[in-house]
Amino acid sequence: MTRLNAFLRRVDPGFFVVLVIAFLVIWPFVSRPSLPMETDAELHIFRLHELGLLVRGGDYYPRWAPNFYHGYGYPIFNYYAPLTYYVGLLFEVWPLFDAVAAVKAVFIIGLLAAALGMYGFVRDNWGRSAGFVAAAVYIYAPYVQYVDPHARGVMPESFSLGLFPLVLWALDSVRRGGGAWVWLTAVWLTAAVILTHNLMALLFFGLLLAWVVWQLLMGGGRFGTGPTAGRATHLFAALGLGLGVAAFFWLPVYLERNAITLNTLIGQNDNYDFHTHFLSLGEMLAWSPWLDWGASEPAFRFNLGVAQWLLGGAGIVLWLRRRVQHGTQVAFFALALATLLFLMLPMSTPVWEALPFMPFFQFPWRLLGPAAAMCAVLAGAGTEALITILSPRCGAWVTAVFVAFTLLLSLPMSQPALWGDFGEVNTLRMTLIENTGRWLGTTSTADYVPATVDTVPARKGSVVGPVAEGKPMDRVNYETLPAEVTIQTEVIRPLHTRYLMTTPRFKRLRLYLFDFPGWQVRIDGRIVETELGRPDGFMVIPVPAGQHVIDVAFGTTPARTVAAVITAGSLLLTMGAALVRWRRQKMEPAAQPLTFPPALSRPDRWTLGAALWVTAVAILLLEPAGILHDSSSGFVAEPAQTDIWADFGEQIALIGYTAPRVTAVPGDVIPLTLYWKAQNEMRINFQAFVHVLAPDGTLMTQSHKLNPGDFPTKWWPLDKYVLDAHTLVLPADMPPGEYVVTTGLWVQSEGWRLPLLEDGEQVGDNVVLFRLTVRAK
Repeated sequence: MTRLNAFLRRVDPGFFVVLVIAFLVIWPFVSRPSLPMETDAELHIFRLHELGLLVRGGDYYPRWAPNFYHGYGYPIFNYYAPLTYYVGLLFEVWPLFDAVAAVKAVFIIGLLAAALGMYGFVRDNWGRSAGFVAAAVYIYAPYVQYVDPHARGVMPESFSLGLFPLVLWALDSVRRGGGAWVWLTAVWLTAAVILTHNLMALLFFGLLLAWVVWQLLMGGGRFGTGPTAGRATHLFAALGLGLGVAAFFWLPVYLERNAITLNTLIGQNDNYDFHTHFLSLGEMLAWSPWLDWGASEPAFRFNLGVAQWLLGGAGIVLWLRRRVQHGTQVAFFALALATLLFLMLPMSTPVWEALPFMPFFQFPWRLLGPAAAMCAVLAGAGTEALITILSPRCGAWVTAVFVAFTLLLSLPMSQPALWGDFGEVNTLRMTLIENTGRWLGTTSTADYVPATVDTVPARKGSVVGPVAEGKPMDRVNYETLPAEVTIQTEVIRPLHTRYLMTTPRFKRLRLYLFDFPGWQVRIDGRIVETELGRPDGFMVIPVPAGQHVIDVAFGTTPARTVAAVITAGSLLLTMGAALVRWRRQKMEPAAQPLTFPPALSRPDRWTLGAALWVTAVAILLLEPAGILHDSSSGFVAEPAQTDIWADFGEQIALIGYTAPRVTAVPGDVIPLTLYWKAQNEMRINFQAFVHVLAPDGTLMTQSHKLNPGDFPTKWWPLDKYVLDAHTLVLPADMPPGEYVVTTGLWVQSEGWRLPLLEDGEQVGDNVVLFRLTVRAK
């Protein structure tokens, strides 16, 4: 108890203030049961469930998901970063948790880690008040607070945004001369970042490496506590060993990249084409809109956040005026922010096209999360400088106002639309969802289908049927076996199946199982070469006459073996280096640790009070009153600029549109948002078109959507509208004049349009929205 009390006395009470600041960001997760089905969280829930089945079955690091893709298997765990699923598994194994609650716990941990890590790093460099502001600016950035965890539901990416400031803090502590445990923490956290999200690992590792190089190059400048050559070595060693520890994952991803169809991750003029996802500077600086709970997917903006760019910009201004402490440190984050902003603008297209790995990021706006981290550091440094300029007595209200300001501007994003119960999570339900075609293998683009699959085979009832009876999937192709052949199946482990086969003559055993590097077949204990079934890529096993025991098990490959050796070697080196540091630490005088007041000061209490006040008002008053969001109902879309009623075949109604511009010049890009509402359940998918027509009916330009609102119409709910955004690119040689903008729905595969009805009678097949005036340049 004495040691515990001593430890608690050493803990900075500022962390408690940060938890209070962060409470509003985790409130939707802690106050509501379950999770929504319409985001990527659904995919992560089923992946966690599959991993749980495999681990409980004895496959502790599976690289293959046997029940995915109609039971044919999917190598998703070989290519997708695993850490968040294992963190979730720590919760999922407990009786009070299921996969849904476990995924929710991972989201919460990631958001809290983001706040605590950012506070720790900024506090150590610019003080406690600066740390409070930086924590608030980071976690209440729209992308960190809402877009990643709620709108997209991307658990691994959201978690990586939490780990980045933690590893930055750990490396900074190493730079300051931290001991063996600090250095060991930096290694583990570096590995954790790499193991959390493939793409963000590449970005964050690059940022961390650039930061270490910057410390080495600029340490002798105004940054007075810059690293010595020895400390720089420790920083590089931490990064290198962290990379080595994570090699068991990333090295097979690279070496076995040609074993799957990764090209599906790079789109061409579709949702996965980076060309279609750049942002304008105006979009990045825009306000966050109120969310409409009446929409199937409430509209939001990919923006930095007004508080983020205002406070971060203030930090840059004060840095340029040489009023901030640790100017070279601030310079790094200012340059990093400028680089990230540039990469989100259309002018960076040549860079995206020149670097072969960039298109895999898919969405330039994905960089908003890292940009928010840069803004947070700059805001913290600027806060410290402003307090110094105004006088320390002003520190109380400056910090409290900045934190309250950030929280208040975040309130529109603090109220994601209510979600229903997720329902049961089991293999049967997963296969039924796959049967609808909404996704396969918990991916929507066949990202990791083996390259040997020429044609993706259809679902086989004989494979998945046993799941409904609580039995394992049966992957034997009985249709190719004559009556005299008998076969019995025994599941040893999820990734090891044994067949007892008796055949009077040579026969090929065909399995409904995708062949993939790592599968190994033994007949009577001897390894045999398998054949590949084309065009479906299934495994074919040549079996001689007689009675045989056939073992089909998933194992290793040379690439995975080498990666495991590198990881093991890195672990040994890490532990050895930590031991050496610990022994030297005992012999040499250690660097004096940073100390902070053991109690909250007056400015800290003001900040705590401000955070409590905003949080209490939001939760106890504004949320129950429904003030923080719109609530469209019926055939009204409250965010629509113009209300309209256009009945298309008594199937879908157009209930509104927003057209910010009705005048333009040739070459302009005109944004247009349509608001559709399903009137009845639909069994087919309709496509949407928007046409700009000349007075004589000539088509001047158009926009088509295969799925209006990127949401297949047969899945549209009846109680929510669908927001459908279009862009109309006017031809550069478009003559000046008056044009009409029309829209409608059609079935592309059959070439017919839904009729436009008035009082039940057809009056056309499109509706005129507005007249567009094109003026000469």
